[in-house]
Amino acid sequence: MEAVILAAGKSTRIKSQTNKILHKICNKPIIFYVLKELEHYKTHIVVNNDTYETIKNMFKDSSVYIQKDQKGTGDALKVALPFIQEESFVVVNGDTPLIKKEDIEAAYGVFKLKELDCLILTAKLDNPEGYGRIVRNEDKVEIVEEKDASDEIKKITEINSGIYIFKTDFVKNAIVKIMNNNRSGEYYLTDIVKLTKKTDVLEVDKENVLGVNTRKDLSVVRKMIQQNIIDKFDNVTFIDPDSAYINYDVEIGQDSIIFPNVSLRGNTKIGKGCIIDSGCVIESSIIKDNVHIKPYSVIEESRIEKNAQIGPFAHLRPFSDIRENVRVGNFVEVKKSVLGKGTKASHLTYIGDAELGEDVNVGCGTITCNYDGYRKNKTIIGDRVFIGSDVQLVAPVEVEHDALIAAGTTVTKKVEAYSLALSRVPQVNKKDWVKKYREKMERKLNKNKE
Repeated sequence: MEAVILAAGKSTRIKSQTNKILHKICNKPIIFYVLKELEHYKTHIVVNNDTYETIKNMFKDSSVYIQKDQKGTGDALKVALPFIQEESFVVVNGDTPLIKKEDIEAAYGVFKLKELDCLILTAKLDNPEGYGRIVRNEDKVEIVEEKDASDEIKKITEINSGIYIFKTDFVKNAIVKIMNNNRSGEYYLTDIVKLTKKTDVLEVDKENVLGVNTRKDLSVVRKMIQQNIIDKFDNVTFIDPDSAYINYDVEIGQDSIIFPNVSLRGNTKIGKGCIIDSGCVIESSIIKDNVHIKPYSVIEESRIEKNAQIGPFAHLRPFSDIRENVRVGNFVEVKKSVLGKGTKASHLTYIGDAELGEDVNVGCGTITCNYDGYRKNKTIIGDRVFIGSDVQLVAPVEVEHDALIAAGTTVTKKVEAYSLALSRVPQVNKKDWVKKYREKMERKLNKNKE
């Protein structure tokens, strides 16, 4: 069996400049989930002019065709039909990301057993509005679209899922016979059903055939797919699964704990025994075992080695490389830098375009001045350097191993190993200056009142 995915619609109801099949759910386009369930079949995708290049480049293992004019689902199938070689094929809409391969395989079994020309997957919905209804007349099955349905037919709750299994020869003969004498002037794929006596239906779970036509549909389906993703992690603790946002490609190791309102995006990989606290956002990063990401930290395209602690309220910008046992504390920002094993930057610090060795202590308020107005410059800090509070490291600059930078120092040139770097204006204490200043100000105020 082969597979045809119909995805040529204009997606007007979703009210977006982006076609609905390309709207992302957990970082994958809607049509990705359809193709995932059909990956064992040779697939043919029918799209419109606007999405052709995108779909062709995105799914190189599938054949992609253009339906130049949107004349209905029957016309869309006609585009792919000449390229189908197997004796049967399944038709699926590109906006049904919850379909299950198990349903399709079960339907194919019935199709073969009963030697049918067509089998329709159906479902019963509490609110079938917008779907074509399944009308049974004795031993015949008919599909009536919502726009063409009478009030009586609209009461039927069994709907057409848009998933069919067809006998190829039958469809090639029947498709030229369907007409467009309906309110929309379109060629309905459903009219093919009227041309055979060998049609049957198979009812499946209603959740598996939900389509995405509106933003509300998108939200409903996203929740279901998100829950499916979370259910895969049966060795991970989610404190509040309903509040977690986990992308499709995310990996999480055994015994890790994900607290509420965590967002794991891109292809993030979390190791074993990690704690990701509330409100953290992690984008396309690698986090090794036993790392603790404290609340409301943001991590982007970075790497964190085992036993490190990050946050709270820390920001690791792209290309940050955090080695074992490092501590990055609250309101610390790191960008395109390496922090060596055991290094600590506990609070209120900016480290950018820098390379820090092992066991470095970075004091509160320290910043690397990495931008000169034209280019970014590098700061290099050796092992076991102690950097006092409120230090400015003006790059390009190097501090060799075991040096000490006194608090309040502005470092503009190389500091040799075991040296003390100190740059301060000498402190002057003027005795009784405050008393004299206050007396002076009080005289001025009294004079103004007079």
